[in-house]
Amino acid sequence: MAVDYGSREERWSLAGTTALVTGGSKGIGHAIVEELAGFGARVHTCSRNGAELEECRRRWEEKNLQVTASVCDVSIRADREKLMETVRETFNGKLDILIDTEYVKEEHSKTPLGRSGKPVEIASAVSFLCMPAASFITGQIICIDGGRTISA
Repeated sequence: MAVDYGSREERWSLAGTTALVTGGSKGIGHAIVEELAGFGARVHTCSRNGAELEECRRRWEEKNLQVTASVCDVSIRADREKLMETVRETFNGKLDILIDTEYVKEEHSKTPLGRSGKPVEIASAVSFLCMPAASFITGQIICIDGGRTISA
């Protein structure tokens, strides 16, 4: 039985799809919003910071991206803050190592690309996996780590 894979434009487009992206006002969430919307998806996103989110929404509107936005519920924010406190207690202050310059330099030296990834690099992989072109990819672990995993 023949399978219709559609045209190249259809395989590499998210037109007609809808995505929900949390934390869309900055970092990886923001990059994913722009990437998905850039490929034609209608995107809804949320953030804890209303002013920041509104600024992003205006920029997306100027770029003609189909993005709607809302501020996250305060009770959800309280739950997330409680979870983060538990994480801080569990790691007993060891999260500070993530901003330690020497630690970061050491980790970069173990990564073949020699640097940390950028949000758009993560967003590109996420967008690809949302595409019809990736429909035959199932059950995979895709390391987006600049080669860190293979060099460990």
